[in-house]
Amino acid sequence: MLSARICSKSLVLIAAFSLAGLGCQGQSTAPTPPAQLKMGFRLASSDLASLITTVTLEMRFFPPDSSVTRTLNLINGEVHDTISVGPADSIMFALRAFDAQGNLLYIGRQTRVVRSGEQVEVNILLSPNPELLMLRVGPFHQSSPIGTEDSVYVDVYNVDSLYGAAFRIRYDTLVLTFSHAAEGDFVRGTPPVATFSGVIKDTLDYVAYFVTRVRGSQGIPTGVSTFGRPGRLATFFFTKRGTGTSPVTIDRKTVALTRPDGRPVNKFDTIVLEPATVNVR
Repeated sequence: MLSARICSKSLVLIAAFSLAGLGCQGQSTAPTPPAQLKMGFRLASSDLASLITTVTLEMRFFPPDSSVTRTLNLINGEVHDTISVGPADSIMFALRAFDAQGNLLYIGRQTRVVRSGEQVEVNILLSPNPELLMLRVGPFHQSSPIGTEDSVYVDVYNVDSLYGAAFRIRYDTLVLTFSHAAEGDFVRGTPPVATFSGVIKDTLDYVAYFVTRVRGSQGIPTGVSTFGRPGRLATFFFTKRGTGTSPVTIDRKTVALTRPDGRPVNKFDTIVLEPATVNVR
């Protein structure tokens, strides 16, 4: 039995697999039957389902050195599929998620030893593709009572030489009331330099945010880069005003990520924006 469930955990997505390998025990010379792997896969939110349209699972077996790759049939964010493979001492699982244009958005892999007849659990952390520039709202999903205050953050992935950022956060004003925003520490850098940031609150359904490094006595500072880690741009605080579900999204047309010379950062034309969901009960 191979089952997978996608859910939100901090900055990563986690797929949990349960695998039962079917095979011979002891010194038996009977033929080794194939293992039946039944895949159940569900995206945790319709927001993410609208972003991801194709999911593939690759299983590489040692020994022998062979692999099987399946494109999972993703319908309304769910997959139900079955595949037969031979048991192996070690299996490398690689999960990949693509958008409608075929861009690889997320990837994760893990190798586990799987003996005949044994049942194991494999946790695969799906991280943004290091070849893509991404702005990510998080946590991916949260739920809390009405009247409480929660926060969502915006992180940037795989950016190089960032000097300034600006964007709008959209949300449902019947469910959430914006309170305030706090600048993240990424644009300041290490060692930190002076920055200027702020918000422009619109009464309709968005908060506009900007942050930039500031020219100092040494002139214009260089930009900052993520170097494989996410960079926190800002955290937004909301009060839960009414029951319901509010998507929290980044308005694509308002996004600006610039280098010290004012030009867009590398990969800006193919930037990926990941939304989040807040549920108020």
